[in-house]
Amino acid sequence: MKKRLVATLMAGIMCFSTFATGISTVHAAETEIAVNIVEQLPMPKENDYANVPSERNLATKLIKEAIEFIIKHGDEAAKVIEKVAGKTAAKNFLKYFDKICDALEPLLEWTEIPAQAVYDAVYRALKNTGVSSAVAANIALAIKEGLSWFI
Repeated sequence: MKKRLVATLMAGIMCFSTFATGISTVHAAETEIAVNIVEQLPMPKENDYANVPSERNLATKLIKEAIEFIIKHGDEAAKVIEKVAGKTAAKNFLKYFDKICDALEPLLEWTEIPAQAVYDAVYRALKNTGVSSAVAANIALAIKEGLSWFI
């Protein structure tokens, strides 16, 4: 049941991401030149999630431990990612591991960390470095779901 839900969520995200890609055209003289719009997404801040009700004390501690585990043990984390989202997601996780760690490290300073903040940080960091929406969403969702194994 959980795999079906994850598959449905990832399919929905991938469908949405294909529609969300922005391409604008610029007319120069008589030639059309396609230009990809690269929009920098702001990194999430702790106060963005201040109104999210939940019992976070224990959950935040576990999420912080999971983030530290990911940063220190990338290969082991990739195995969890593979079980959650498959080999391609694990391969992409390892490919962008440094960017993912850079996105996760600031979260360790937060007082409370909702799982959605982890997803947002990873997704935005990958998108800002030029990774496609589908790959960024797949990796971010796999990490978020992998965190749920710790909680």
